[in-house]
Amino acid sequence: MNSKTLTLLFSVPCILFSIYLPSCARYYPTIPKMEEIEGAKEGKVAEKREDMGEAFQKRAAAPMAPLEGEEKDYVIGPKDILKIMVWDHDDLTREIHVSRKGAFSYPLIGKVHADGLTVSQLEERITDALSGRYIVNPQVSITVREYKSKRVFVLGEVGGPQRGGLGPGAYPLTGNTRLVEVLSLAGGPTQDAGAEVIIVRPRHKTGNPIPLQEAGEDEIITVNLRRLLEGDTSQNIYLEPDDTIYVPRAEFFFVFGEVKRPGRYNLEKGTTVLKAITTAGGITEKAAINKTKVVREKEGLKMEIPVKMTDPVLPEDILIVPESFF
Repeated sequence: MNSKTLTLLFSVPCILFSIYLPSCARYYPTIPKMEEIEGAKEGKVAEKREDMGEAFQKRAAAPMAPLEGEEKDYVIGPKDILKIMVWDHDDLTREIHVSRKGAFSYPLIGKVHADGLTVSQLEERITDALSGRYIVNPQVSITVREYKSKRVFVLGEVGGPQRGGLGPGAYPLTGNTRLVEVLSLAGGPTQDAGAEVIIVRPRHKTGNPIPLQEAGEDEIITVNLRRLLEGDTSQNIYLEPDDTIYVPRAEFFFVFGEVKRPGRYNLEKGTTVLKAITTAGGITEKAAINKTKVVREKEGLKMEIPVKMTDPVLPEDILIVPESFF
């Protein structure tokens, strides 16, 4: 074998390797920033899907004050602040604080137990106590000045003042209150919020929020916020005292390679490899979809894993749809 033949034999693999190497290298990415994605400047990256914060601001109803009839059905509890008025008797007008034991003192009557009574029932009780003995045909009216006995807690990705709300914290239940009402008061989800809301409903009322990791035997309720905003009223549940409402941060996955809109996408429950590729606009004519792989981090190392179209996508997965060379 002469020297020219040997040179040719050694040069061909090197040429092939040098051509193939760049193609392989792009299929082992770390999680990139959006501005680093190839084609971003030319507008080839997928348009950002409307985040939960934007969707909520557009579609959720504004919080409403309780109607008169609803307020009369409110069940009074400790720490509530009430205003009691007796028509034509200004000296009996009082703003009272219900004690921890559920009672308060009132002129002419003395101690009045209010815990567990509706506003309407308390009006009747005070009317009966004043009637005949002190006042002829008294007209008693009671309003709730501050709802303090029944609260829920909102934690996580909620808007705060920049979205016209109060942000994370405790919120009063003013009667039959639904999830959307309380989220609206908090300012709604932020742009980083996920599509699910988790509610911890404690078995034992403590008056404090329950950390998710400490829920134990407490009831866990998961609400799909996107379905709720699309009109599924079953997701807009009634809240109960001491519910803790978590609005988690959204999780993401990435799709690169031979798809029409490569980029980063919100990961929603039940997303499969096929659904992820579809979300990215589907495959191009050059795609080898049967060779799709996922780059997934395990124990600090990024590993390339062959996948089927029905496999679930995990947070921060990078899906790679390679080009077909045939």
